Amino acid sequence: MVNNTRKYVLTGLMTALVLCLTYFIKVPVPYTSGYIHLGDSMIYLSVMILGPYYGAFASGVGSMLADLMGGYVHYAIPTLVIKSLMALCMGFILNSRSKKGALASVGASMVVWAVFCAGAILNLKSSIRASGTGKILEAVLEPGADAEAIAGMESKLSNLPLYLILGIAASILVLAVAAWFLSRKSGSDFFGVKAIIGMTAAGMCMVMGYFIVESFMYGPIPATFSIPPNLLQFFGGVLLAGILAPAIRKAGIARQS
Repeated sequence: MVNNTRKYVLTGLMTALVLCLTYFIKVPVPYTSGYIHLGDSMIYLSVMILGPYYGAFASGVGSMLADLMGGYVHYAIPTLVIKSLMALCMGFILNSRSKKGALASVGASMVVWAVFCAGAILNLKSSIRASGTGKILEAVLEPGADAEAIAGMESKLSNLPLYLILGIAASILVLAVAAWFLSRKSGSDFFGVKAIIGMTAAGMCMVMGYFIVESFMYGPIPATFSIPPNLLQFFGGVLLAGILAPAIRKAGIARQS
């Protein structure tokens, strides 16, 4: 009974922290009427503290409430699903009992992410060939944009495939380094190698999930422009979670099974 009460209290606390860091610290993304934030850091920590299921509740509900309170009602249900899946994905990796299982998760994540990014690049190039740069600029720019804004967007559009390729390379590098360390140590620490692998997989889930949702909402081109900001959100969340992890460990908040 005491353990259950402790878990419920921690779940409520992590739900509130996910809500606060999502709602109060956010940067709008103009192309999809969405925003990036630091709430993902609390999602990662909630999974490490609570496990996959209670962590999924805190992540999904806290993020959904932030969308409802912030005026992003159209994102509320997709956010509930995507953020819950992020926590489940990370939690299952953390729960893997063997190095072989964790390494299999690394390989699967790399393949899924590479296929997704390759598909996004091919889709972007196909859309440019089919529609032309002018129509694409109309889709992502506000009406009446000046020449400077148009020139800047043309530059971003031409460099977007490069950004996506760099995103693939960075993600594969993170996973490869994590896999190498995993072969040398168990990764049983609170913020160990398994946690890093899990956060990477969760970040991939987030980027792909919002790309799919925004493709239906706004079209594939604006959704493609949201990938780099979402990657930035992922890395920012990992960084903040790493900074806060020692304080969480010192507070004696052990992961609940």
